Amino acid sequence: PTYIPSLPTLHIHIPLSHSVHILLFLLATRTYRSTAILTAISPPSIMAQPPAAKLEALGFCGADDSVNPRLLALIGQNYPLVEWGILFRPDKEGSPRYASKDWVSRLSQILKSNQSQDRVRLAAHLCGSHVNDLLSSSVSPSSEAAIDEFLVQLYEWGFRRVQVNATAVNGVYTEKLGEGTTMQSFLRTISAHPKLEFIVQKNDETEPLWSAFLKNGEFPENIAFLHDESKGTGKEVTGGWPTDPRFIATPRKAVGFAGGIKPANVESVAESALQACAASSGNNFWIDMESGVRTTLLHPDGVKEDIFDLAKCYNCIDIMCEAGFMKHP
Repeated sequence: PTYIPSLPTLHIHIPLSHSVHILLFLLATRTYRSTAILTAISPPSIMAQPPAAKLEALGFCGADDSVNPRLLALIGQNYPLVEWGILFRPDKEGSPRYASKDWVSRLSQILKSNQSQDRVRLAAHLCGSHVNDLLSSSVSPSSEAAIDEFLVQLYEWGFRRVQVNATAVNGVYTEKLGEGTTMQSFLRTISAHPKLEFIVQKNDETEPLWSAFLKNGEFPENIAFLHDESKGTGKEVTGGWPTDPRFIATPRKAVGFAGGIKPANVESVAESALQACAASSGNNFWIDMESGVRTTLLHPDGVKEDIFDLAKCYNCIDIMCEAGFMKHP
Protein backbone atom coordinates (compact mmCIF):
# COMPACT_ATOMS: atom_id res chain seq x y z
CA PRO A 1 0.00 0.00 0.00
CA THR A 2 1.09 3.53 -0.71
CA TYR A 3 2.33 5.37 2.34
CA ILE A 4 0.36 8.53 3.04
CA PRO A 5 2.08 10.81 5.53
CA SER A 6 0.04 12.23 8.35
CA LEU A 7 -0.78 15.86 7.77
CA PRO A 8 -1.26 18.44 10.47
CA THR A 9 -4.71 19.07 11.81
CA LEU A 10 -6.37 22.14 10.33
CA HIS A 11 -8.66 24.25 12.41
CA ILE A 12 -11.03 25.98 10.02
CA HIS A 13 -13.55 28.43 11.39
CA ILE A 14 -16.59 28.44 9.18
CA PRO A 15 -19.80 30.40 9.64
CA LEU A 16 -22.70 28.34 10.95
CA SER A 17 -24.73 28.65 7.77
CA HIS A 18 -21.93 27.05 5.69
CA SER A 19 -20.59 24.31 8.00
CA VAL A 20 -23.15 21.66 7.04
CA HIS A 21 -22.44 22.17 3.33
CA ILE A 22 -18.66 21.82 3.90
CA LEU A 23 -19.12 18.60 5.88
CA LEU A 24 -21.26 17.12 3.13
CA PHE A 25 -18.59 18.11 0.60
CA LEU A 26 -15.85 16.39 2.60
CA LEU A 27 -17.90 13.22 2.89
CA ALA A 28 -18.85 13.24 -0.78
CA THR A 29 -15.26 13.67 -1.97
CA ARG A 30 -13.81 11.37 0.74
CA THR A 31 -11.18 13.91 1.67
CA TYR A 32 -9.30 11.89 4.30
CA ARG A 33 -5.71 13.05 3.76
CA SER A 34 -6.09 15.87 6.20
CA THR A 35 -8.22 16.14 9.24
CA ALA A 36 -10.35 19.25 9.18
CA ILE A 37 -11.93 20.27 12.44
CA LEU A 38 -14.80 22.54 11.51
CA THR A 39 -15.95 24.96 14.13
CA ALA A 40 -19.27 26.60 13.41
CA ILE A 41 -19.21 30.13 14.63
CA SER A 42 -21.58 33.05 14.57
CA PRO A 43 -20.31 36.54 15.30
CA PRO A 44 -21.42 37.40 18.85
CA SER A 45 -22.32 40.93 17.81
CA ILE A 46 -24.81 39.65 15.25
CA MET A 47 -26.35 37.04 17.55
CA ALA A 48 -26.78 39.50 20.37
CA GLN A 49 -28.60 42.13 18.33
CA PRO A 50 -31.81 41.14 16.53
CA PRO A 51 -32.98 43.37 13.68
CA ALA A 52 -34.15 46.72 15.01
CA ALA A 53 -36.87 47.09 12.38
CA LYS A 54 -38.54 44.88 9.80
CA LEU A 55 -40.60 45.23 6.66
CA GLU A 56 -44.31 44.73 7.32
CA ALA A 57 -45.73 45.53 3.87
CA LEU A 58 -44.68 46.12 0.28
CA GLY A 59 -47.36 48.38 -1.16
CA PHE A 60 -48.45 48.69 -4.79
CA CYS A 61 -50.97 51.48 -5.23
CA GLY A 62 -53.24 52.19 -8.19
CA ALA A 63 -54.55 48.71 -9.02
CA ASP A 64 -57.45 49.30 -11.42
CA ASP A 65 -59.66 47.80 -14.12
CA SER A 66 -56.65 47.32 -16.42
CA VAL A 67 -55.66 44.19 -14.48
CA ASN A 68 -57.52 40.98 -13.68
CA PRO A 69 -58.28 41.03 -9.93
CA ARG A 70 -57.75 37.28 -9.76
CA LEU A 71 -54.05 37.88 -10.41
CA LEU A 72 -53.88 40.20 -7.40
CA ALA A 73 -55.46 37.45 -5.29
CA LEU A 74 -52.94 34.85 -6.50
CA ILE A 75 -49.94 37.06 -5.81
CA GLY A 76 -51.28 38.22 -2.45
CA GLN A 77 -51.94 34.67 -1.31
CA ASN A 78 -48.36 33.64 -2.04
CA TYR A 79 -46.68 36.82 -0.82
CA PRO A 80 -48.42 37.87 2.41
CA LEU A 81 -46.38 41.08 2.77
CA VAL A 82 -47.74 42.47 -0.50
CA GLU A 83 -50.39 45.14 0.03
CA TRP A 84 -52.62 46.21 -2.85
CA GLY A 85 -53.56 49.89 -2.68
CA ILE A 86 -56.81 50.96 -4.34
CA LEU A 87 -57.41 54.65 -5.00
CA PHE A 88 -60.96 55.86 -4.33
CA ARG A 89 -61.99 59.16 -5.90
CA PRO A 90 -65.66 59.30 -7.01
CA ASP A 91 -65.16 61.80 -9.84
CA LYS A 92 -62.48 59.59 -11.44
CA GLU A 93 -63.89 56.14 -10.73
CA GLY A 94 -63.19 53.69 -13.56
CA SER A 95 -60.36 55.73 -15.08
CA PRO A 96 -56.65 54.74 -14.92
CA ARG A 97 -55.47 54.36 -11.29
CA TYR A 98 -59.05 54.52 -9.97
CA ALA A 99 -60.80 51.17 -9.94
CA SER A 100 -64.53 50.90 -10.56
CA LYS A 101 -66.80 49.67 -7.80
CA ASP A 102 -67.66 46.61 -9.89
CA TRP A 103 -63.96 45.73 -10.14
CA VAL A 104 -63.44 46.18 -6.38
CA SER A 105 -66.54 44.10 -5.66
CA ARG A 106 -65.22 41.33 -7.91
CA LEU A 107 -61.85 41.37 -6.15
CA SER A 108 -63.64 41.08 -2.81
CA GLN A 109 -65.76 38.17 -4.04
CA ILE A 110 -62.66 36.34 -5.29
CA LEU A 111 -60.94 36.74 -1.93
CA LYS A 112 -64.02 35.57 -0.05
CA SER A 113 -64.48 32.54 -2.30
CA ASN A 114 -60.85 31.56 -1.70
CA GLN A 115 -61.19 32.20 2.04
CA SER A 116 -58.24 34.57 1.74
CA GLN A 117 -59.88 37.87 2.63
CA ASP A 118 -57.80 38.12 5.81
CA ARG A 119 -54.62 36.87 4.10
CA VAL A 120 -54.45 39.30 1.19
CA ARG A 121 -53.70 42.85 2.27
CA LEU A 122 -55.87 45.65 0.89
CA ALA A 123 -55.42 49.36 1.59
CA ALA A 124 -57.91 52.01 0.53
CA HIS A 125 -56.30 55.30 -0.51
CA LEU A 126 -58.99 57.95 -0.13
CA CYS A 127 -59.07 61.02 -2.35
CA GLY A 128 -61.53 63.73 -3.39
CA SER A 129 -64.95 63.90 -1.77
CA HIS A 130 -64.25 60.91 0.48
CA VAL A 131 -61.51 62.91 2.23
CA ASN A 132 -63.63 66.05 2.28
CA ASP A 133 -66.43 64.10 3.98
CA LEU A 134 -64.04 62.56 6.49
CA LEU A 135 -62.49 65.89 7.44
CA SER A 136 -65.86 67.61 7.93
CA SER A 137 -67.74 64.72 9.54
CA SER A 138 -67.92 66.35 12.98
CA VAL A 139 -69.77 69.42 11.67
CA SER A 140 -71.77 68.02 8.76
CA PRO A 141 -74.30 65.22 9.39
CA SER A 142 -74.45 64.38 5.69
CA SER A 143 -70.64 64.08 5.49
CA GLU A 144 -70.62 61.93 8.62
CA ALA A 145 -73.23 59.58 7.18
CA ALA A 146 -71.47 59.39 3.80
CA ILE A 147 -67.99 58.61 5.10
CA ASP A 148 -69.18 56.17 7.76
CA GLU A 149 -71.23 54.24 5.21
CA PHE A 150 -68.29 54.09 2.82
CA LEU A 151 -65.83 52.95 5.51
CA VAL A 152 -68.19 50.17 6.57
CA GLN A 153 -68.34 49.10 2.91
CA LEU A 154 -64.55 49.10 2.69
CA TYR A 155 -64.26 46.79 5.68
CA GLU A 156 -66.87 44.48 4.17
CA TRP A 157 -64.84 44.37 0.94
CA GLY A 158 -61.76 43.29 2.92
CA PHE A 159 -59.83 46.53 3.41
CA ARG A 160 -58.05 46.88 6.73
CA ARG A 161 -56.06 50.08 6.18
CA VAL A 162 -57.21 53.49 4.98
CA GLN A 163 -54.79 56.15 3.75
CA VAL A 164 -56.08 59.72 3.78
CA ASN A 165 -54.59 61.69 0.85
CA ALA A 166 -55.47 65.22 1.97
CA THR A 167 -53.79 67.15 -0.86
CA ALA A 168 -55.00 69.41 -3.65
CA VAL A 169 -53.63 67.15 -6.39
CA ASN A 170 -55.92 64.45 -4.99
CA GLY A 171 -58.99 66.67 -5.25
CA VAL A 172 -59.21 67.71 -1.60
CA TYR A 173 -60.11 71.11 -0.17
CA THR A 174 -56.99 71.89 1.83
CA GLU A 175 -57.85 75.40 3.01
CA LYS A 176 -59.21 74.16 6.34
CA LEU A 177 -56.64 71.49 7.21
CA GLY A 178 -55.41 73.51 10.18
CA GLU A 179 -58.81 74.21 11.72
CA GLY A 180 -59.88 72.54 14.94
CA THR A 181 -62.99 71.01 13.39
CA THR A 182 -60.83 69.18 10.86
CA MET A 183 -58.86 67.50 13.63
CA GLN A 184 -62.07 66.73 15.52
CA SER A 185 -63.56 65.16 12.42
CA PHE A 186 -60.49 62.99 11.82
CA LEU A 187 -60.43 61.81 15.44
CA ARG A 188 -64.17 61.13 15.35
CA THR A 189 -63.77 58.95 12.26
CA ILE A 190 -60.80 57.05 13.68
CA SER A 191 -62.71 56.37 16.89
CA ALA A 192 -65.86 55.28 15.02
CA HIS A 193 -63.96 52.66 12.98
CA PRO A 194 -61.50 50.92 15.33
CA LYS A 195 -61.08 47.88 13.06
CA LEU A 196 -59.46 50.05 10.39
CA GLU A 197 -55.99 51.54 10.61
CA PHE A 198 -55.83 55.12 9.33
CA ILE A 199 -52.69 56.39 7.61
CA VAL A 200 -51.87 60.10 7.70
CA GLN A 201 -49.98 61.20 4.60
CA LYS A 202 -47.14 63.40 5.85
CA ASN A 203 -45.78 66.06 3.49
CA ASP A 204 -45.38 69.82 3.35
CA GLU A 205 -48.95 70.37 2.17
CA THR A 206 -50.55 68.31 4.94
CA GLU A 207 -48.42 69.93 7.67
CA PRO A 208 -51.41 71.67 9.33
CA LEU A 209 -53.05 68.27 9.77
CA TRP A 210 -50.18 66.10 10.94
CA SER A 211 -48.72 68.82 13.17
CA ALA A 212 -52.08 68.96 14.95
CA PHE A 213 -51.75 65.25 15.67
CA LEU A 214 -48.25 65.79 17.06
CA LYS A 215 -49.45 68.63 19.29
CA ASN A 216 -52.29 66.47 20.52
CA GLY A 217 -49.65 64.22 22.10
CA GLU A 218 -51.56 60.95 22.41
CA PHE A 219 -52.24 58.95 19.28
CA PRO A 220 -55.21 56.63 18.78
CA GLU A 221 -54.27 52.96 18.53
CA ASN A 222 -55.34 52.71 14.90
CA ILE A 223 -53.20 55.43 13.34
CA ALA A 224 -49.88 55.49 11.47
CA PHE A 225 -47.90 58.01 9.41
CA LEU A 226 -46.58 57.81 5.87
CA HIS A 227 -43.67 60.02 4.77
CA ASP A 228 -44.72 60.96 1.24
CA GLU A 229 -43.63 64.20 -0.41
CA SER A 230 -44.32 62.70 -3.84
CA LYS A 231 -48.14 62.58 -3.42
CA GLY A 232 -48.36 59.89 -6.08
CA THR A 233 -46.44 61.85 -8.73
CA GLY A 234 -43.34 59.62 -8.80
CA LYS A 235 -41.00 62.25 -7.38
CA GLU A 236 -37.98 60.63 -5.73
CA VAL A 237 -36.89 61.58 -2.23
CA THR A 238 -33.70 63.61 -1.92
CA GLY A 239 -31.65 64.05 1.23
CA GLY A 240 -32.74 60.82 2.91
CA TRP A 241 -35.86 59.71 4.77
CA PRO A 242 -37.04 61.57 7.89
CA THR A 243 -36.03 60.04 11.21
CA ASP A 244 -38.19 62.14 13.53
CA PRO A 245 -39.20 59.76 16.36
CA ARG A 246 -42.47 61.61 16.88
CA PHE A 247 -43.91 59.86 13.83
CA ILE A 248 -43.09 56.49 15.37
CA ALA A 249 -44.77 57.31 18.69
CA THR A 250 -47.87 55.38 17.64
CA PRO A 251 -48.90 52.20 19.48
CA ARG A 252 -47.51 49.87 16.78
CA LYS A 253 -44.37 51.96 16.29
CA ALA A 254 -44.72 51.56 12.52
CA VAL A 255 -44.09 54.07 9.76
CA GLY A 256 -44.36 54.16 5.98
CA PHE A 257 -42.21 55.62 3.20
CA ALA A 258 -43.23 56.56 -0.35
CA GLY A 259 -41.92 58.61 -3.25
CA GLY A 260 -40.41 57.62 -6.58
CA ILE A 261 -40.05 53.92 -5.74
CA LYS A 262 -39.74 51.50 -8.66
CA PRO A 263 -38.03 48.21 -9.56
CA ALA A 264 -34.73 49.97 -10.29
CA ASN A 265 -34.38 51.36 -6.76
CA VAL A 266 -36.72 49.32 -4.57
CA GLU A 267 -33.90 47.46 -2.80
CA SER A 268 -31.87 50.56 -1.96
CA VAL A 269 -35.03 52.39 -0.86
CA ALA A 270 -35.98 49.50 1.42
CA GLU A 271 -32.50 49.48 2.95
CA SER A 272 -32.58 53.22 3.64
CA ALA A 273 -36.16 53.01 4.93
CA LEU A 274 -35.15 50.25 7.34
CA GLN A 275 -32.29 52.39 8.63
CA ALA A 276 -34.55 55.43 9.00
CA CYS A 277 -37.15 53.40 10.87
CA ALA A 278 -34.53 51.95 13.20
CA ALA A 279 -32.99 55.39 13.77
CA SER A 280 -36.45 56.56 14.82
CA SER A 281 -36.70 53.63 17.27
CA GLY A 282 -39.47 52.09 15.17
CA ASN A 283 -40.41 48.42 15.03
CA ASN A 284 -41.94 48.07 11.58
CA PHE A 285 -41.98 49.92 8.28
CA TRP A 286 -43.62 49.66 4.91
CA ILE A 287 -42.88 51.16 1.52
CA ASP A 288 -45.46 52.11 -1.08
CA MET A 289 -45.25 52.91 -4.78
CA GLU A 290 -47.67 54.12 -7.44
CA SER A 291 -46.21 55.78 -10.55
CA GLY A 292 -43.25 53.38 -10.52
CA VAL A 293 -45.46 50.36 -11.32
CA ARG A 294 -47.40 51.86 -14.21
CA THR A 295 -46.76 51.49 -17.94
CA THR A 296 -48.17 53.35 -20.95
CA LEU A 297 -49.06 51.02 -23.83
CA LEU A 298 -49.15 52.30 -27.40
CA HIS A 299 -51.74 50.41 -29.44
CA PRO A 300 -51.48 49.98 -33.25
CA ASP A 301 -54.18 52.59 -33.77
CA GLY A 302 -52.09 55.14 -31.87
CA VAL A 303 -54.22 55.07 -28.74
CA LYS A 304 -52.25 55.14 -25.48
CA GLU A 305 -53.33 53.12 -22.46
CA ASP A 306 -52.09 53.70 -18.92
CA ILE A 307 -52.05 50.35 -17.07
CA PHE A 308 -51.20 48.96 -13.66
CA ASP A 309 -48.17 46.83 -14.54
CA LEU A 310 -48.08 43.55 -12.62
CA ALA A 311 -44.77 42.64 -14.27
CA LYS A 312 -43.16 45.63 -12.57
CA CYS A 313 -44.86 44.70 -9.31
CA TYR A 314 -43.49 41.18 -9.47
CA ASN A 315 -40.01 42.45 -10.35
CA CYS A 316 -40.11 44.40 -7.09
CA ILE A 317 -41.30 41.32 -5.20
CA ASP A 318 -38.52 39.19 -6.66
CA ILE A 319 -35.87 41.80 -5.86
CA MET A 320 -37.13 42.12 -2.27
CA CYS A 321 -37.06 38.35 -1.85
CA GLU A 322 -33.53 38.11 -3.18
CA ALA A 323 -32.51 40.90 -0.79
CA GLY A 324 -33.94 38.98 2.17
CA PHE A 325 -36.84 41.29 3.00
CA MET A 326 -39.41 38.72 1.90
CA LYS A 327 -39.56 35.03 0.97
CA HIS A 328 -40.66 33.21 -2.13
CA PRO A 329 -43.25 30.48 -1.50
